[in-house]
Amino acid sequence: MHSFPNDDPDAFPQPVAEAFPVRWALAPPAILAMLAVAIFLGGYNQALFLHANRLLADAASPAIWSAITLSGSVLGALALLAPSLKTRPRLLAAAFLGAPLATLFSEGGKQAFDLMRPAGVLAAESFHLIGQKLYVHSFPSGHATTAGLAAAVIVLAWPEPAGRLRAAIGGLLAATLVILSRIAVGAHWPLDVLVGAAGGWTCGAFGVWLSGRLRFWQRPGGVRVMATIVLSTSLALLFVKLGYPDAHLYQIGLGAWGIGGAAAALMRDRETSS
Repeated sequence: MHSFPNDDPDAFPQPVAEAFPVRWALAPPAILAMLAVAIFLGGYNQALFLHANRLLADAASPAIWSAITLSGSVLGALALLAPSLKTRPRLLAAAFLGAPLATLFSEGGKQAFDLMRPAGVLAAESFHLIGQKLYVHSFPSGHATTAGLAAAVIVLAWPEPAGRLRAAIGGLLAATLVILSRIAVGAHWPLDVLVGAAGGWTCGAFGVWLSGRLRFWQRPGGVRVMATIVLSTSLALLFVKLGYPDAHLYQIGLGAWGIGGAAAALMRDRETSS
């Protein structure tokens, strides 16, 4: 494996052979956390939700917001990242390693705080609701947590220097759209998505750090195990109902995308093992 020297701790994240980019790992969640604190202390959460929900509803159709928010589900994110297993397996390795902590953060927070979602607080006619109406377990947003985790592994673990900046910009833009979609569909408050994204990024950074030490993705069978899991979750997308019927065809396509990516990784693993 090649090494790309870099002594600057503020430099853009480098491949696995280099030191872990601590400042890149800490800066995004710190910024998100500061925004969340400002909204909380200012009492802007509800007003900001209503304003953003209205603007976002006018910016795109329910089908588009439904498709974007589906991409931020655990099943959707795994399917989208599936093709990376063939050439960049560390991305999903880091995601899998960070996932247990992200699940504990998201689900633990929902149970501990047990806050009402917008549909449980606001009058139905006061905001736009897309898809399934949810009332409880608002904080933090699980979709935003997943989006933050995925963005972190793309930004911090992308292997090729030449395409790293483009990949980082794409990952951050995609995560931002998922975060905004949770407000657009009326499922979460701004505080939910900001804290969720901050926690998800932190968990993703932990997964990247851990993947640089365990390196199971470089061992025989490592990619095969991950591809088998992603194949199973992508197949599930063909059958499960995620509460957004406007994006049903997109969900089917997303499942097919994940199946194709996982199958390609399995075939390559078989070729290299034989």
